[in-house]
Amino acid sequence: MLLAILPLVPLAGAGFLWSKRGRALNIPLLTSTLLLILSGFGLRSVFTGDAVALSFPLPGPYQPSFYADALTVLFVLLTVFLWLVVALYTPDYMKQEGGTGRFALCTLLTLAAVLGLFLAGDLLTLLLCFELMTLASFFWVIHRGDRAAVRAGYYYLFFSIGGGLLLALGIVLMTVATGGVPLIGTGPVTPLHPAMFAWSLALFIVGFGIKAGMVPLHLWLPRAHAVAPTPASALLSGLLLKVGVYGLIRVGALAGWGRTLGKGLGWFGPGLALLGAGTMLVGVGAALLQSDAKRLLAYHSVSQMGYILLGLGIGLAPGAVGELGLVGALYHLFNHALFKAALFLGVGVIYLHTQETDLYKLGGLWRRFPVTAFLMLLAVLGITGAPGLNGYASKTLLHRALSLTVETGAPWARRLEPLFFLVGVGTAASFAKLYYLIFLAKPKAAPPTAAVAAVRTSRLHLALVLLSIVMVGIGLVPGLLPRVAVAPAVQGLGVAPAVAGTGELAFWRFTDLFGMVVTLALGVVVCGAGLKWGVFHWRPPRWLTLEGLAGLFGQGALALGRKGAACFRMIGAAVSEWGRTLGTRLYLAACRFDRSRNTKVGRVNLVGLSADAALLMLMLALLMAWFLWHSLTRVV
Repeated sequence: MLLAILPLVPLAGAGFLWSKRGRALNIPLLTSTLLLILSGFGLRSVFTGDAVALSFPLPGPYQPSFYADALTVLFVLLTVFLWLVVALYTPDYMKQEGGTGRFALCTLLTLAAVLGLFLAGDLLTLLLCFELMTLASFFWVIHRGDRAAVRAGYYYLFFSIGGGLLLALGIVLMTVATGGVPLIGTGPVTPLHPAMFAWSLALFIVGFGIKAGMVPLHLWLPRAHAVAPTPASALLSGLLLKVGVYGLIRVGALAGWGRTLGKGLGWFGPGLALLGAGTMLVGVGAALLQSDAKRLLAYHSVSQMGYILLGLGIGLAPGAVGELGLVGALYHLFNHALFKAALFLGVGVIYLHTQETDLYKLGGLWRRFPVTAFLMLLAVLGITGAPGLNGYASKTLLHRALSLTVETGAPWARRLEPLFFLVGVGTAASFAKLYYLIFLAKPKAAPPTAAVAAVRTSRLHLALVLLSIVMVGIGLVPGLLPRVAVAPAVQGLGVAPAVAGTGELAFWRFTDLFGMVVTLALGVVVCGAGLKWGVFHWRPPRWLTLEGLAGLFGQGALALGRKGAACFRMIGAAVSEWGRTLGTRLYLAACRFDRSRNTKVGRVNLVGLSADAALLMLMLALLMAWFLWHSLTRVV
């Protein structure tokens, strides 16, 4: 019953929070702590034993079910740990933002939906929790209530509900293709209709890709991050983006991880990898041009999700290559949740004291905030892949998986290896820019007011310290997490242990270390050149950006719709006028039948009978004669 209890705990916390409004208890923190204990001790046996399943045989066609394997437990533990850290950070931050109780209530409802999604045992339950998560997290985005927040919130809602509709259609097609709704954890399926199965997978990629921030479906993400409170941004980027990846992993298991795909699915792995590469490139390119710290981090969430999608695409290859790609993707997913949450929370500390997120209005803050500067430096080094931090380990595995794919002769992989290096340089450059402009550049902003400067930072820093400890621990012992958690999760998906599962991962090879050092050095050089020559101030024309193209497309669609509506009204008016004229003429013609006249047909005089009526009767008689003759000839 633990599988059903875990999502109920935050719901109970939300109920208590609603009934005891005004109490000084940090209900999200207490709830997250309880969940961490329950999931850590109650599900630890899943890593070494069999999966756990639970179903409720309700009357009717829908019977909700829950399921937990090593992959589920990895996501659940990451969720509750990240929620605990953010819950520790939130109260002091939200005192300045306002609406603490409302934000905490939405946080608990979103946590319940996310846990239900990760523990879902069938696709319908997963979809239901997906939609509940969308509705609950929508109130994060519109929390400030201003025009920008509401506009971004509706962007978020539009894209998320669209993704949910595509997932629902994908489930319908999957049901047709396989003869029923496949349960999560059942492994690869043999479709009855391969073409329908391929279409359902394509719909799942688009639906889950929207939530994962996949290009070109990422347009909601920068808008939502720019207006949401910092704790919400940390959870949106650190965790809710991972919901899309989790869905893709579960759907990919129906096709088969680490094995040769079936008929008509040869596009699945390369297509997902190419989408990931495009997401990496677009995200880092847009991040380099941002002046707002939160928008820069949002675009880097897009870019880092591209790394994960690339790993998933490689993970669909057979053998050791697929295993290494999938392990690298899951490892980087875990690491990204840590350093991206730390980066957002660090920017939140700066915002509380300066009320500013414009990088070009900050500078020299390392003297006033040395602890924040140090903790954010660890997160910056982690996301750029510096040796000794967690990002280095997962990026090394992803690059190694891509290199092995190149050795197999895949033509698409050969073109992606230079792009992998280019994105790494761009990542280093953009975070060198972020850190330099906030902490090292010449100060540009006025000193904060006394009210703002008096913000307490002890619990804010404690949240960052917890994340930093885990990041440094993973970076110093990079083989521990894959061996203990990631490899069992991958093997639970049906991938045979060839490299990661046997503990044969080597992270400290000279070529990997040298390549990462060169990447970081070039990134710093690019950052210096960009700041000196003003390259980062360049604003591309609207038609050259995806957001601009989407806006132009939307404006064109609206203009076309207005013209179409005008044409429809004109055609409708013409048809209406023609109809009135025709009706008038028909009415006048019908009135003629009411006028009695004398007439003569042959030698017969018709007196007092309408000649028109006589003509009609004559025609009716001729038609009846023709019908009878035609029927007799057919019988003969």
